[in-house]
Amino acid sequence: MRRLLLAILAAGAALAGFGVVSAVQDPRTVHYTVGVPGLAAPLRIVQLSDSHASAVDMPPQRLRRVVAVMNALKPDIIVLSGDYLSGSPDRWSPAQTRAALAPFDALTAPFGVFAVLGNHDDRGKTAAALRYGPVRLLVGQRVDAGPMSIIGTQDYQGGSPAVEAMRREIRRAPAGKPVLVLVHEPAFFKWLQARPVLMIAGHTHGGQIKLPIIGTWSVNDFYAAHQRGVFIERRQRMIVSSGLGTTLLPLRIGVPPEIVLLTLVPAQPGKNSGTDR
Repeated sequence: MRRLLLAILAAGAALAGFGVVSAVQDPRTVHYTVGVPGLAAPLRIVQLSDSHASAVDMPPQRLRRVVAVMNALKPDIIVLSGDYLSGSPDRWSPAQTRAALAPFDALTAPFGVFAVLGNHDDRGKTAAALRYGPVRLLVGQRVDAGPMSIIGTQDYQGGSPAVEAMRREIRRAPAGKPVLVLVHEPAFFKWLQARPVLMIAGHTHGGQIKLPIIGTWSVNDFYAAHQRGVFIERRQRMIVSSGLGTTLLPLRIGVPPEIVLLTLVPAQPGKNSGTDR
């Protein structure tokens, strides 16, 4: 019995060590191509989600390396889909928040860099931290970014007002111009209306830990079915990234960190497409 217990403990320690190494590895770049009606020419968008600054697995120097990779992809637009801190934002002072988000100041894209809040972010501290850099924080707002209209939502914890603000801005977006809705939580996908849009989300971490037989844990059936990848339902399309950082435990098993490179291509109305290459 003692040998069995020691073997179990050793296997657990080895698995945990593997999870830490996997969590801090360089992110892979995942390529998707999605057809967008109303788009005149191909457009490259780079997404980073859930960076979760932490002294353990996401210090500023690591995030600076990731930012350099994002810029090297030569995107037309860069989007950040929330959760820039680990744990409660109340534990982070304004100065600490600024230091954690400072690497984003080096991001560059011709049509702009845009961000939304996640459930680990404080609106005031995040806005102050991004104030002097290129990142524009969108909270229930819509902007024009080259050929796209971009709508950024409040965190889903805002409840009905956040959903209604998103729907209102979609209705107000110029007719004939493709709409990109940037969110943190994929749950917003359930509340889209008739006008077709492209939604980009994070939050799920792709499950973060995926074990053989056991699989991954999810908070509900919707997130279990929308953990990562391209989703086309009705006339709506959504990209969900498994993100960069970690939450609760600095481990990733079976779900490596990622940057998303999304290529949008012109498509005929009703001809939706999405591929992972």
